Amino acid sequence: MLNEHALYYARSIVSIILLSISSLQDVKKREIDDRVWIVFVALGLFINLAGVLKGLVDPFGWVLFAGAQSALFIALYYLGAFAGAFGGADAKSLICLSIMYPTSITGFMIELSMGRLTEPLSALNNALILSLIFPVFNLLWNVSMKVKGVELFKGLEKEGFHKRFFALFLLMKIKFAHYRSNTSKFTLAEKYSRRGIRRIVFMNVLRDEATVGFNDDDYVFVNFLIPLQVFILLGLAIRLIYGDILLQIALAIVKVILGR
Repeated sequence: MLNEHALYYARSIVSIILLSISSLQDVKKREIDDRVWIVFVALGLFINLAGVLKGLVDPFGWVLFAGAQSALFIALYYLGAFAGAFGGADAKSLICLSIMYPTSITGFMIELSMGRLTEPLSALNNALILSLIFPVFNLLWNVSMKVKGVELFKGLEKEGFHKRFFALFLLMKIKFAHYRSNTSKFTLAEKYSRRGIRRIVFMNVLRDEATVGFNDDDYVFVNFLIPLQVFILLGLAIRLIYGDILLQIALAIVKVILGR
């Protein structure tokens, strides 16, 4: 029998399966087959159109929230792509979730009162919280390289303290040869200026010519391209089981401030 629970289970099963596929592809190649998104959208439309016909899905709310959230994720893509932090596949997966999980204004307010946002927004929030493990990992990695005798800031003595401090948490020091053989997983975070001065560059703006001046045995700072699909998958699972971690933290802080 088709009811709200059956629709929700169908959405969740389809989403978990397809995000698992996209996560595997992201880990292996940092690239996801567009057929995953085509199937995702097609099944989302099929499930929810069935809900509309049965009077279980509000078509106005579905289109409104799917459109608004999709616009938000597209904007995040253009903002995050510059820093290499949010790719096109990440935006597509969240847009697919926006189509897959319809809501209404009333439904949104009810969920918000319970400390939850919509599934795609909460999946993103949870993914961001989970991805905070990487600054810790980067620091431990860089400390281990230092223990092995690698001079982390060799040639970077003219960089300010704040840049070197943030590099320890946001970047990884690896051999240039390793970077060259894994350009799908890393972006170079160092370059030589026109004056021949070695610089740290956090933003994802470096092109092939930025590699000029480095030898295979040199150690360089790189950005590790996080397979965010894995965290979006985990973020959705947490949303389905628990809720929105980031929103819960925010609400807890507000309660402390208000003394409640």
